[in-house]
Amino acid sequence: MTVGDKIRKYRLEQGYTQKELAIKAGLSESAVRNYELGNRTASQDQLEKIANALKISPFALANPNFDTYISVMHSLFALEDQYGLHAYRDESGVPQLMFKDKGHDSLNMLDQVGEWADMYQKYRNEEITEEEYLAWRSKYPNNILRGLKCHQKY
Repeated sequence: MTVGDKIRKYRLEQGYTQKELAIKAGLSESAVRNYELGNRTASQDQLEKIANALKISPFALANPNFDTYISVMHSLFALEDQYGLHAYRDESGVPQLMFKDKGHDSLNMLDQVGEWADMYQKYRNEEITEEEYLAWRSKYPNNILRGLKCHQKY
Protein backbone atom coordinates (compact mmCIF):
# COMPACT_ATOMS: atom_id res chain seq x y z
CA MET A 1 0.00 0.00 0.00
CA THR A 2 1.46 3.36 -1.00
CA VAL A 3 1.53 6.44 1.23
CA GLY A 4 -1.20 7.94 -0.96
CA ASP A 5 -3.34 4.82 -0.55
CA LYS A 6 -2.91 5.07 3.22
CA ILE A 7 -3.87 8.75 3.26
CA ARG A 8 -7.00 7.96 1.23
CA LYS A 9 -7.87 4.96 3.42
CA TYR A 10 -7.64 6.88 6.69
CA ARG A 11 -9.33 9.98 5.21
CA LEU A 12 -12.31 7.90 4.09
CA GLU A 13 -12.45 6.09 7.44
CA GLN A 14 -12.74 9.50 9.12
CA GLY A 15 -15.43 10.53 6.60
CA TYR A 16 -13.47 13.53 5.29
CA THR A 17 -13.39 14.85 1.76
CA GLN A 18 -10.02 15.81 0.34
CA LYS A 19 -10.95 19.45 0.89
CA GLU A 20 -11.89 18.86 4.54
CA LEU A 21 -8.63 17.00 5.20
CA ALA A 22 -6.66 19.75 3.48
CA ILE A 23 -8.27 22.41 5.67
CA LYS A 24 -7.66 20.40 8.86
CA ALA A 25 -4.03 19.77 7.85
CA GLY A 26 -3.35 23.31 6.65
CA LEU A 27 -2.60 22.12 3.12
CA SER A 28 -4.16 22.75 -0.26
CA GLU A 29 -6.82 20.43 -1.61
CA SER A 30 -4.66 19.81 -4.70
CA ALA A 31 -1.75 18.76 -2.48
CA VAL A 32 -3.88 16.14 -0.72
CA ARG A 33 -5.28 14.95 -4.06
CA ASN A 34 -1.79 14.66 -5.57
CA TYR A 35 -0.43 12.80 -2.53
CA GLU A 36 -3.29 10.33 -2.76
CA LEU A 37 -2.76 9.87 -6.50
CA GLY A 38 0.98 9.45 -6.06
CA ASN A 39 1.72 12.45 -8.27
CA ARG A 40 3.61 14.16 -5.43
CA THR A 41 5.49 12.92 -2.39
CA ALA A 42 4.63 14.47 0.94
CA SER A 43 7.50 15.66 3.11
CA GLN A 44 7.82 14.37 6.66
CA ASP A 45 6.36 17.66 7.91
CA GLN A 46 3.37 17.35 5.57
CA LEU A 47 2.81 13.71 6.60
CA GLU A 48 2.78 14.78 10.24
CA LYS A 49 0.19 17.48 9.51
CA ILE A 50 -2.00 14.97 7.67
CA ALA A 51 -1.58 12.37 10.42
CA ASN A 52 -2.45 14.91 13.11
CA ALA A 53 -5.54 15.99 11.16
CA LEU A 54 -6.58 12.33 10.91
CA LYS A 55 -5.69 11.71 14.59
CA ILE A 56 -3.34 8.86 13.70
CA SER A 57 0.38 8.31 14.12
CA PRO A 58 2.59 9.59 11.29
CA PHE A 59 4.16 6.13 11.31
CA ALA A 60 0.84 4.71 10.10
CA LEU A 61 1.35 6.68 6.87
CA ALA A 62 5.07 6.10 6.39
CA ASN A 63 6.49 3.32 4.27
CA PRO A 64 9.42 1.58 5.92
CA ASN A 65 11.89 -0.01 3.58
CA PHE A 66 11.23 -3.73 3.78
CA ASP A 67 11.63 -4.46 0.08
CA THR A 68 14.39 -7.02 0.58
CA TYR A 69 15.54 -9.39 3.29
CA ILE A 70 18.74 -7.37 3.48
CA SER A 71 16.85 -4.16 4.29
CA VAL A 72 14.80 -6.03 6.90
CA MET A 73 18.01 -7.35 8.47
CA HIS A 74 19.49 -3.85 8.57
CA SER A 75 16.32 -2.61 10.27
CA LEU A 76 16.78 -5.36 12.87
CA PHE A 77 20.45 -4.39 13.27
CA ALA A 78 19.36 -0.78 13.90
CA LEU A 79 16.97 -2.06 16.57
CA GLU A 80 19.84 -4.02 18.08
CA ASP A 81 21.99 -0.89 18.27
CA GLN A 82 19.25 1.39 19.60
CA TYR A 83 17.20 -0.90 21.83
CA GLY A 84 19.20 -4.03 22.51
CA LEU A 85 17.21 -6.35 20.25
CA HIS A 86 19.09 -9.58 19.68
CA ALA A 87 18.48 -12.95 18.14
CA TYR A 88 19.05 -16.34 19.71
CA ARG A 89 17.87 -19.90 19.22
CA ASP A 90 15.66 -21.55 21.81
CA GLU A 91 16.20 -25.09 23.05
CA SER A 92 14.52 -26.55 19.97
CA GLY A 93 16.64 -24.45 17.59
CA VAL A 94 13.89 -22.00 16.61
CA PRO A 95 15.18 -18.42 16.15
CA GLN A 96 13.76 -15.95 18.66
CA LEU A 97 14.08 -12.19 19.13
CA MET A 98 14.55 -10.59 22.53
CA PHE A 99 15.23 -7.11 23.87
CA LYS A 100 17.94 -6.88 26.48
CA ASP A 101 18.21 -4.04 28.94
CA LYS A 102 20.19 -1.14 27.49
CA GLY A 103 18.77 1.48 29.83
CA HIS A 104 15.65 3.63 29.69
CA ASP A 105 15.07 3.41 25.91
CA SER A 106 15.15 -0.38 25.83
CA LEU A 107 12.89 -0.66 28.88
CA ASN A 108 10.40 1.69 27.20
CA MET A 109 10.62 -0.47 24.06
CA LEU A 110 9.93 -3.57 26.14
CA ASP A 111 6.83 -1.89 27.54
CA GLN A 112 5.64 -0.97 24.05
CA VAL A 113 6.26 -4.47 22.67
CA GLY A 114 4.42 -5.84 25.71
CA GLU A 115 1.43 -3.59 24.92
CA TRP A 116 1.49 -4.90 21.33
CA ALA A 117 1.65 -8.49 22.60
CA ASP A 118 -1.33 -7.85 24.87
CA MET A 119 -3.42 -6.32 22.07
CA TYR A 120 -2.50 -9.08 19.63
CA GLN A 121 -3.42 -11.73 22.21
CA LYS A 122 -6.80 -10.06 22.74
CA TYR A 123 -7.32 -10.15 18.98
CA ARG A 124 -6.28 -13.82 18.81
CA ASN A 125 -8.61 -14.64 21.73
CA GLU A 126 -11.45 -12.80 19.93
CA GLU A 127 -11.78 -10.33 22.80
CA ILE A 128 -11.46 -7.55 20.21
CA THR A 129 -12.23 -7.58 16.50
CA GLU A 130 -9.70 -7.41 13.70
CA GLU A 131 -10.96 -3.90 12.97
CA GLU A 132 -10.30 -2.85 16.57
CA TYR A 133 -6.83 -4.37 16.47
CA LEU A 134 -6.01 -2.64 13.17
CA ALA A 135 -7.42 0.64 14.53
CA TRP A 136 -5.14 0.30 17.57
CA ARG A 137 -2.16 -0.26 15.27
CA SER A 138 -3.00 2.69 13.03
CA LYS A 139 -3.17 5.07 15.97
CA TYR A 140 0.04 3.83 17.59
CA PRO A 141 1.69 5.50 19.50
CA ASN A 142 -1.06 8.10 19.93
CA ASN A 143 -3.28 5.49 21.58
CA ILE A 144 -0.67 4.77 24.24
CA LEU A 145 0.55 8.35 24.66
CA ARG A 146 -2.98 9.62 25.22
CA GLY A 147 -3.93 6.67 27.39
CA LEU A 148 -6.59 5.54 24.96
CA LYS A 149 -7.44 1.88 24.80
CA CYS A 150 -9.26 -0.14 22.19
CA HIS A 151 -12.77 -1.07 23.25
CA GLN A 152 -12.59 -4.53 24.68
CA LYS A 153 -15.30 -7.16 24.53
CA TYR A 154 -15.62 -9.22 27.69
